[in-house]
Amino acid sequence: MQREIYEVTAKIVDANGTFNTLSGYPKTFDSRSYDNDLDKTYKRAIGEWHDIMSTMSKRDDRPLQLAMMTRMSDGVQVIVDRYGDMPALPDPEPEPEPEPEPEGE
Repeated sequence: MQREIYEVTAKIVDANGTFNTLSGYPKTFDSRSYDNDLDKTYKRAIGEWHDIMSTMSKRDDRPLQLAMMTRMSDGVQVIVDRYGDMPALPDPEPEPEPEPEPEGE
C-alpha cells in the first residue's frame, strides 16, 4: 500500500522585518487520514495551499509572503509561490582601524 504525506508551510517577513512561520503552519496531509486515497490527499493539500495564498493576497503590509507545499516521501517542493520580494541583507560595515596613540614628547 502506498502512502503519501504533504506539508503546507506559510512563512512571512512582517512589517517589522521579522521572519516568521504563520500560526497554525505547517499543516500536514497524510493519506492515512484519507482512506489511503492519494488523489484525495493531494487535493486537500493543494486546497490548503490555495487558501493560504488567497489569505496572503489580501495583505499589503508584509514585504515577503511565501507558501510551499512539499511531498515528504521524496522531499520535492511540489509548489512554491510568493508575494513580495526581500532584498539580500547588506554586509556589515567593517570596523574602522583604531587611531594610533601619539607618542609622548
